Amino acid sequence: MRINILLSSESLSEAQRWKLVSSLYDQVRSMLEGSLMLLATLGLCVFRTNWWGFWALAGVMCAVTFLRLLHLRRFLRARAARSTGSPEAWALEFVLGMFTVAALWAVTVVCVIFRFHDIYLLMCVILVQNGWLASAGVRNAASPLAIAGQTLITVAPTVLATFFGTSDLARLLSVAYLIFTVAMLKLARFYGRQMLTLMESEQSLVAANEQLLKLSCTDGLTGIANRRAFDDRIAADWALAVRRALHISVVIVDVDHFKLYNDRYGHLAGDDCLRAVAGHVAASVLRASDLPARYGGEEFVILLPNNDDKGAAVVAERLRKAVYDANLPHEASPLGRVTVSVGVAAIMPRMKDLPATLVTLADQALYEAKKGGRNQVCLAAQAVRADCFPA
Repeated sequence: MRINILLSSESLSEAQRWKLVSSLYDQVRSMLEGSLMLLATLGLCVFRTNWWGFWALAGVMCAVTFLRLLHLRRFLRARAARSTGSPEAWALEFVLGMFTVAALWAVTVVCVIFRFHDIYLLMCVILVQNGWLASAGVRNAASPLAIAGQTLITVAPTVLATFFGTSDLARLLSVAYLIFTVAMLKLARFYGRQMLTLMESEQSLVAANEQLLKLSCTDGLTGIANRRAFDDRIAADWALAVRRALHISVVIVDVDHFKLYNDRYGHLAGDDCLRAVAGHVAASVLRASDLPARYGGEEFVILLPNNDDKGAAVVAERLRKAVYDANLPHEASPLGRVTVSVGVAAIMPRMKDLPATLVTLADQALYEAKKGGRNQVCLAAQAVRADCFPA
């Protein structure tokens, strides 16, 4: 049987489980407050009884607090270094620390009951212990095991000790304490369910937003990236190329005689043609950093960051040849099949340059490719010249 250390749900991602663990560790102030509450209680016990046992418990509590703070520091460093390991492992170590503190609380109450018959001291210790349990129960709602364990370790000895004590008032306190504990557990359970519901809703919202973002950046007809995605990516890649003095290339693709294709075969067949060409555009890139996109109408574009004109020309020719070899019928074309014209431009941008400069160069190269007879790749070396490589 597997015990869930953290709140459990099939819909929670690994990132959200780390968020649950972080909610346990990101409470340094509360951890110190709980330790100070116990130390203050032990100080009161020492003041009332001057018994060496309470001095020893105070010393152990100081050592435990110091070790928990060291463990907290180790977690924060590991999280900052992104070498955090398993969320359940960290949660278990936190829970063990909570169990240790709970055991010290239980020992304190048992010592007060059986060694000293001071009802006022007992009432004070139990009230402070209740406050600690309630606070820790809400703060640690991310870990049901922590709440259940610390409650069982603290409450069971306290209730048994007060019930079998010599004072009737102590027995009455045990009943009231038990009722309070049950109410606190229900509150912690409710808070945990609310946290889990909130995180599940957050996960669903993140997934929905990712889907919407994907849809907003995807061309509905061809399934590849759209003009918006291209504009966003070229702006980011352009800035990176400026900072690192890298080449960046753009390939613009146009389906030859596409209007004639639509006139002869109809717009539905034209959509099928665009989807087929888009598939070849997407297949022509081999790097994850390259972006094939639909630029508009029957035009496509390929963004090739960190790639010079020679590398871009290879991609462009591979695409042109793939479309030509596919032998898609186009009776209105002089070649009798669907072909594409391709313009290529590359640049190592400077601070004052704009991405539109590169797109303009590629567009001019595309114009030269069409002017030269279509079904060819033209490379623009600069704004006033285009080197053509006929098929």
